[in-house]
Amino acid sequence: MDAMKRAFFESFRKLRNQSFWEGCFHADQNCSERIIKAHSIQNNKILNKISENGEVLMFGNELDESFELKAVMKKEGRKRATTFTGFCGHHDTTIFNPIENLDYQIGNKQQEFLFAYRALAHEYHAKKSTAEIARKSLELIKKGEFVELNKIFEQRGEPSQDHIQFMRIMFEAFLEGSKDAEERLEIARVRMNGFLDYGYFDELITEVIEFPEEYHIATSATVIIEKDLEGNIVNDLNDFQTALAPTFVTVFPQSGKTYVLLSYLKRNQRRFKFIKSQILTKSVPEQKIIISNLLISYVENLAFSPIKWRQLDDSMQKKISAAFLNTATQLDKPLLLDKDIDIFVL
Repeated sequence: MDAMKRAFFESFRKLRNQSFWEGCFHADQNCSERIIKAHSIQNNKILNKISENGEVLMFGNELDESFELKAVMKKEGRKRATTFTGFCGHHDTTIFNPIENLDYQIGNKQQEFLFAYRALAHEYHAKKSTAEIARKSLELIKKGEFVELNKIFEQRGEPSQDHIQFMRIMFEAFLEGSKDAEERLEIARVRMNGFLDYGYFDELITEVIEFPEEYHIATSATVIIEKDLEGNIVNDLNDFQTALAPTFVTVFPQSGKTYVLLSYLKRNQRRFKFIKSQILTKSVPEQKIIISNLLISYVENLAFSPIKWRQLDDSMQKKISAAFLNTATQLDKPLLLDKDIDIFVL
């Protein structure tokens, strides 16, 4: 069983690594030649602060003894954690200087825009890479190279025709959904690059939650919130005629406080009125629970302090891990899944 699990994950990691998109999110004539591994969460200012022995914790997946998927916390070196091949060296340095080398100030429109811009770039890279996994998988199935697709077939033997058909249908459906995401994100990329180039930072609205303590947790993510706290629809994933409205989520500790930035395009502000009325009006303990649920339900690019994670009892760790796994592919998910989940640990 262990050998099969190892073969499965080794093959998947190989395919994933071969499928990573490499390019500059702000491609223009000023690009330097080399695409770098850029950090979506600042390494020296944030990851260094929350790491233990140079490592942070991030969610990953494993197979249990029954070959069921489970979510586990895995250590990642901070120099590697949250990196993506989404910028050339020139643009990674010049664009993000105002947030890399200066502390965040509430209301600084340029800084708030750049945090959101980085979150979008990371999501763009993730979706382009995910689509490429599906394309490569379909190509291997077409060629009959099943061991290249996954070494598990080396031990199990060549898949049956029914299994081959199942895999083909699965990856074709996956690719179809990925193409839609790629198209939407390309529109967003062009729009946000225009705002950046012309300094139209007011085209983005940022709601800020400031916790009075420093919590060692950080994220940079683009999410599609489906419902507000009262169950009203924010984004209907079954409505293909209406454009989706993303939320750019950034969380980080700084100078004894923790900042939660919830950013969205001004054109979508009607859909996000609930942030002010349903979240900003709540007490700090209530806000921590709401944001915890948002992060666990919608975010993968999430870094924890190993020290703080150990302070959670075993039952809470299992509850958080189960919630992360169960909501990964869930549709019609509530914003507040579990009122007992609070990942902001002192």
